[in-house]
Amino acid sequence: MCLNHEEPSGPSHRSFCLNGGMCYVIPTIPKCSSLSKILFCRCIENYTGARCEEVFLPSSSIQTKSDLFAAFVSLTILLGTLIIGALYLLFRKGHLQRTSSVQYDINLVETSSTSAHHSE
Repeated sequence: MCLNHEEPSGPSHRSFCLNGGMCYVIPTIPKCSSLSKILFCRCIENYTGARCEEVFLPSSSIQTKSDLFAAFVSLTILLGTLIIGALYLLFRKGHLQRTSSVQYDINLVETSSTSAHHSE
């Protein structure tokens, strides 16, 4: 059975890890591996790779989703406001037309009744 226990590497392997990564050694039992020890790196934040050679940029998809959600909310509010405004104007215009139509009908009735009184 092979048990691996990591331990910090000595000064001889200090330059193995790049970009500030910490070098560790996993000692192995000769029957388990042809190597007597395995080196690996623990990278600092924003670095990845076997030797911390790659820059790891945080995913921008979170920011993109946040921006899309904000745009969706803004667009929804804008469209809602426009629809409510249009409905208000249509209702008001219809109400004014009905009011003027009723007023016109009243004037016609008054005119007809006045004409009827004059012709008698």
